Amino acid sequence: MKKTFRAEKLLIEEISQSAKTVHKALRGLKIGEFVKLIRSQLKMSQKALAKRAGVPQSTVSRIELNQKEPNLSTISKIFDALSCNIVVAPILKEPIDVIRNKQAKSVAKKHIEYLKGTMNLEKQKPDNKLLEELTKQEEEELLQGSGTKLWE
Repeated sequence: MKKTFRAEKLLIEEISQSAKTVHKALRGLKIGEFVKLIRSQLKMSQKALAKRAGVPQSTVSRIELNQKEPNLSTISKIFDALSCNIVVAPILKEPIDVIRNKQAKSVAKKHIEYLKGTMNLEKQKPDNKLLEELTKQEEEELLQGSGTKLWE
């Protein structure tokens, strides 16, 4: 495996782990509730926040009441007006290797099932041990390849 690929994978996993920590620290607060908490601590009115952010006061109100799911542009303006930076970070559901291995297994099974069907039509039913070995080989080839076959 290339060093840069490994370094990138470690970076992604580190960012994901940090995002999990932040997600846990938020204790389930919705974005609107968080906006309201910061605004309240700053002793800023909704009207003042709306003016600073360049959005209607009704938008701030609906966001704080969780009646409106703000887009990234709007939330960026609001947090900027609250003197905050925002961070958007993915949280991996599973480690990169697990995701790739699952995908390789899924694609390999589909390929081998197709092969099995073709052989059955020709009355050449392969035994299960051969199918398992072919599936493992296919998985390895997919994992070693460029990724094109893995995700198409």
